[in-house]
Amino acid sequence: MTSGTGGEGGDQGGEGGQGGQGGQGGAMEARADGEPCTSDDECSGGLCMTEDAFGWAGGYCSSLCAQELIECEAGSVCLAAGSDFSLCIKTCQDTADCTGAAQGCVELTEAAVCLGGCDSDDQCQGFCDSDSALCSTLDEDCDNERDDDGDGLQDCEELDCSDACAASVAAACTEAIDVSEGGTFTGTTESGTSLFSAACPDIFGSIYPAGVGESEQVFQFVAPAKGSFRVVATSTAGDFDWYIRTSCDDPSTLLGCLLAYPPGEPPLEFLVEAGETYFIFIEGQLGSPAEYVLDVDFREQVCGDGALVGTELCDDGNEVDDDVCSNACEVNPAAACAAAVPVADAAAAGDTSEGVRAFEGSCAGAGPDLVYRYSPEASGSVTITATPTGAADLVLHARTDCAEAASELDCTDAGFSGEAESITVEVTAGTPIDIFVDTYDNVSAGPFELTITQD
Repeated sequence: MTSGTGGEGGDQGGEGGQGGQGGQGGAMEARADGEPCTSDDECSGGLCMTEDAFGWAGGYCSSLCAQELIECEAGSVCLAAGSDFSLCIKTCQDTADCTGAAQGCVELTEAAVCLGGCDSDDQCQGFCDSDSALCSTLDEDCDNERDDDGDGLQDCEELDCSDACAASVAAACTEAIDVSEGGTFTGTTESGTSLFSAACPDIFGSIYPAGVGESEQVFQFVAPAKGSFRVVATSTAGDFDWYIRTSCDDPSTLLGCLLAYPPGEPPLEFLVEAGETYFIFIEGQLGSPAEYVLDVDFREQVCGDGALVGTELCDDGNEVDDDVCSNACEVNPAAACAAAVPVADAAAAGDTSEGVRAFEGSCAGAGPDLVYRYSPEASGSVTITATPTGAADLVLHARTDCAEAASELDCTDAGFSGEAESITVEVTAGTPIDIFVDTYDNVSAGPFELTITQD
């Protein structure tokens, strides 16, 4: 019996060796893309993205690829890993499809794929860098004005330094300049702290660090009531980045990053409830301080005061109920269409800030709008152009039936603030169309000239 049992054990061990499970002299089964690894020969694609090289806990099996030339195995997609090469990355439907440590299913333009990293020190040979979420063996010195761990941040800007810098950060947040009453604030970043930074997306979708190693000024706004908080920062000397958070010491509450706007640009608008808090950071650039002007405005939302604020769709002072704007500051679309302004001379002038938020085009138009009705004298194509006479950010769309969104002929939001918008549509003689000169958002309204040219 003893001899027979040993024989069975030997057979099982042989099977385990062939399957890569027994470890009794058999070769290990090659691993598919996305599986953990420590060396290239473990992977079916012949490439292990090791933890040391990529920072992904446990490594990641892959292979080199080239779009339409060298294909990936089934269940993987070829993604550029830089300007010089591409790698096969495992696709997924949800995180359950990703088997490696700390892997997540991330939706990219090309596909949803399993991407690695780390979320705890015990997953890494060294430790998990809190800022990059990658394994690292380099410690950050929190007081030497250098990026020791190579994650793009330094000193107290690092989450890895949150304990060491807690007192300094708390003091800076407590001493933030209070701008809750609104107004214009001027100053320089030169005398500010150097404790904060932000990971900001650029216009191409890439992430860049704002404020690394730079001095900053910190401001705090607390909403006194429900309404609209508007803010814009402009430079008077030097360049700066600025960004907004809802929590001073929590980078995950970042709402957005901006460059110093030239004068005349519209402000940002946030719809706020009483007590909501925002922190504004103005950061120098390239080691040089910057001089700034910060304009802060709060408008309380009060239906019936004649001012279009916050979530109100309209506000005409409530002199007449059930007209274009009801006494509940809601729009009556039928009345708004009936009030469309005829364009007899193929030209008009207006100001969207005097309109209501009644309509929105398929491309944009969340701000106030004005409606014009044009009756063409001949069939054919007409070109409609709305040209701002200031810094308004306009949206232009047209319909054959004012109240029916499905009748839209065209919609454009191609230009930036102060730039003209133009569409060309087909018309029938004697059949009117409705033209909407709209606005991108509440703070982008302003005067314009409208022209219609028969082609």
